[in-house]
Amino acid sequence: MRTFAQDLRYGARLLARAPGFTLLAAGVLALGIGALSAIFSVVDAALLRPLPFAKPNDLVMLWEKGPEYAHNSVSPLNFQDWHDQSSVFSSLAAVSGSLKTLQTKDGPEQITGQAVTSEFFSLLGVNPIAGRTFTPADDSANSQIVLISEALWRSRFGSDPKLVGSALTFDGKPTTVIGIIPSQFAILWKSDLWTLFTVKRSPEQRHMHYLKVLGRLKPGISLEQARAGLAVVADNISRISPETNKGWGVTIEPLREALVGHDLRVTTLVLFAVVAFILLMACANVANLMLARGSARAREMAVRAALGAGSLRLTRQMITESLLLALLGGAGGLALAWTVIRVAPAAIPHGTIPAGLHFELDLRVTSFAIVITLLTGVLFGLAPIWQLAKTSVSNALQSGGSYSATSGNTRLLGAIATTQIAVGVMIVAGAVLLIRTLERLNQVDPGFHADRVLTMSMVLPLSRYPTPDRTLPFYENVAREIAALPGVRAASFGGSLPTNGWQIGQGFEVVGEPAPAQGNGPSAHYQIVGPQYFEALGIPLNAGRSFNDHDTATAPAVAIVNEEFVRHYLHGQPALGKHIRVQAMDPGGPKMVEREIVGVINQVKVEGLGEKQNDAEIYVPILQNPWYWASLAVRTSSDPYSMVAAVKKSIAKYDPELAVSDVRTMDEVANASIAEPRFRARLLGSFAALALSLSAIGVFGVLAFTVAQRRREFGIRMAVGAQVHDIFSLVLGRAAKMVIAGILIGTLGATVLARSLSALLFGVPTFDLTTFISAPIVLTLVALLAAWVPAMRAVRTDPAVVLRQE
Repeated sequence: MRTFAQDLRYGARLLARAPGFTLLAAGVLALGIGALSAIFSVVDAALLRPLPFAKPNDLVMLWEKGPEYAHNSVSPLNFQDWHDQSSVFSSLAAVSGSLKTLQTKDGPEQITGQAVTSEFFSLLGVNPIAGRTFTPADDSANSQIVLISEALWRSRFGSDPKLVGSALTFDGKPTTVIGIIPSQFAILWKSDLWTLFTVKRSPEQRHMHYLKVLGRLKPGISLEQARAGLAVVADNISRISPETNKGWGVTIEPLREALVGHDLRVTTLVLFAVVAFILLMACANVANLMLARGSARAREMAVRAALGAGSLRLTRQMITESLLLALLGGAGGLALAWTVIRVAPAAIPHGTIPAGLHFELDLRVTSFAIVITLLTGVLFGLAPIWQLAKTSVSNALQSGGSYSATSGNTRLLGAIATTQIAVGVMIVAGAVLLIRTLERLNQVDPGFHADRVLTMSMVLPLSRYPTPDRTLPFYENVAREIAALPGVRAASFGGSLPTNGWQIGQGFEVVGEPAPAQGNGPSAHYQIVGPQYFEALGIPLNAGRSFNDHDTATAPAVAIVNEEFVRHYLHGQPALGKHIRVQAMDPGGPKMVEREIVGVINQVKVEGLGEKQNDAEIYVPILQNPWYWASLAVRTSSDPYSMVAAVKKSIAKYDPELAVSDVRTMDEVANASIAEPRFRARLLGSFAALALSLSAIGVFGVLAFTVAQRRREFGIRMAVGAQVHDIFSLVLGRAAKMVIAGILIGTLGATVLARSLSALLFGVPTFDLTTFISAPIVLTLVALLAAWVPAMRAVRTDPAVVLRQE
């Protein structure tokens, strides 16, 4: 212990005497350790740490499995049958989105929430911080009750302890607050209130699919047993209701797998691997510095060996110095990780990290950082130890401090630089693939013109808008009022906005075509739009006409379809005048309405610019099928945000209690659909830039060290007639060998990385020729540029000076 303390003091003094070396090495390590620790916090939250619910391994998520898609939302009646007939779950709960308007003294405020069944919170093991949660007894009580989040309780109500049991006004109705849910709780999406959802035993509930279903397996029940049990229930339902359920089954997945998703799993693992490689490059650079420093200290070590210090004693001293340096880097890395973790949530696109998963610098991440710090200390400390083992004591003493590198040292330095180049090729190739993906996404034709369009959303409370007779006047009056505003070119309501991922599938039939088999009828995206919708969003008509004010409930039912609908379901025949029967959106239940096709448009991207599959789309007039939630699109002649106040005033004129939300331009809506690919491309691009820098530093360091050690050789060569280009070729030739070896190894590694990234690519092949050519070229140019300075230093060697020293 006493000797170890001496090693610590001696190592600290040596590092203090070389502040430049210490700061550079510790800084490079801090960058790698900090980045890896921050990424590990995400990996830990998403893939390793147990979900923040009671017995999380027993939790699963369920979908309806159709003929074409295995992850469909669940109809209320199917959920209720699963709940009542299955014997493999101790509990089943359903949840859907809910938007409520809270009336406050400051005006209406729209609150995002969830409508959940009574077993929802008990299934997840979530307890309120005050009051209670829902119980099965509430299903039959038919009372207006609500739970609110701790965040809303504190921000809106000042943590008032008397709020539980009191009434708030939601959607114009007095509603009793029965409990406060802790702010740490979130699942599927962030919510600030929860209302009770009760399934109604009516036939139309079999046709409507909008629920997400969670389940808790009974003790001893495996996932396969649960799948087999639900398959029996699904068969029973298909016999009872073949028109909706024939050929349909159930998909069951562990809750973590369902929440995290494939894209996030791939992204986190790839980023973790990339940053681990960057840390490896950082260690390689520090190893280069340690080797160069070790060569300068060769005589010191030889003297200590001559005075009786054994190899174990000298090795321990070197390891101690390396660990001291690693600890400095680790401390800086922890500070960097803490900073990144604090600022990252604001930089990560919304929805990238599932609600309920929190990454933080906790004990697990800190322990990981400490282990990585110690490992890196040992890793880059091995290089000078290996150098020490190869050093001849007599040669080092005779050199008088001008000891030259051995061929073994040169090979080790070359291997380190080659590794850095190989890693650089891998990371640059991955970044180029994601950047090219983003480039392809930006080139996608969305089917509309997003410039100068203001958008917002609203939900009409059913308590005030129970029937179309109440809903239609609001839509007509508001649209007319906004369209007449100065600076507005067109204004229209629509069910949803393009690229926002909100797809509504409704069944249909083509009149005159054979009827589809029960349960296997086609469906198309169903969009309810106002008369100026296509003008407001700049969607051109390919044929026919747009909707107008005469397409009312008493006029003939009409529809507009897209080219994909014509190609797939009308077999390319002229669409105008054709008739289709489409399932209307009706709270009273499914109702097939025959409509005449009066127009055809191009494909409009519904689920985002990156959707890889075209979908059939059917548009119907809002005056013929009004709905209680809607989006508003306003095309302006100037800055869209300059119209926000006037548009809100027009809405308040007809309903002062109605809250609007999600005020954005259409450009922002479209850009949000590629926010995750853009974030991935930028992040991996930043890591690629860092990898290029570290590769350049590595090549420069190796060649600078080699040139310094071979200065005597170069001087003698020039003295006996070697030309400048001969010396230049020697140095660049060594760089070329490292580059070629690194590119070959890196290209092989890049193929593995590209295959891992394949699910994240769009419009770019996994083995993209441009990528696999450009990445090696970039690394070659960077490496040769880094080699230029040492090569120029070599050719400037003065042979007379070298010979005088001899």
